[in-house]
Amino acid sequence: MNYDHGGSHDSDACNMQMLFNWDTEKLCIIFTWWRVNSIGFLILSCFIIILLATSFEFLRFALRKYDTKIQVSYSQLQEGRDANSEEVATQSNANRITYVQQLVRTLIHTSQVFLSFFLMLVFMTYNGFLMISVIIGAAIGYFVFSSSVIDFGGKSITCH
Repeated sequence: MNYDHGGSHDSDACNMQMLFNWDTEKLCIIFTWWRVNSIGFLILSCFIIILLATSFEFLRFALRKYDTKIQVSYSQLQEGRDANSEEVATQSNANRITYVQQLVRTLIHTSQVFLSFFLMLVFMTYNGFLMISVIIGAAIGYFVFSSSVIDFGGKSITCH
């Protein structure tokens, strides 16, 4: 089948595959300017993708650490309060986070969502080298950033 989309028939054009492949030339990664035309640039691109996938796990780690920091500060605040005071009646408001804290959490979460969709698009090139790079990066990130925390209520493996 010919999937000509009316573009130019330039010899440097991207080779867009819709099937699993091991292409090392004429491979565009998400953007037309991120074009792989040599083994060396493919290896560099794989390392970049490994770093991106690792940073996804770092963002998950950073959000858990930030949430823990907020919880610790609120528990210390609760310990300092007198149990007989009127503040016990408003305990439901005691765990509310500040605007700045929610802004930081939102920025981390938004970065995580952007990166997850970006990595999904890399995976959808169907290039074996790039797919393996995403998996290696996820494994490295999980090993490094999830080694000290067991999260029983956390998110599963998803794009978002």
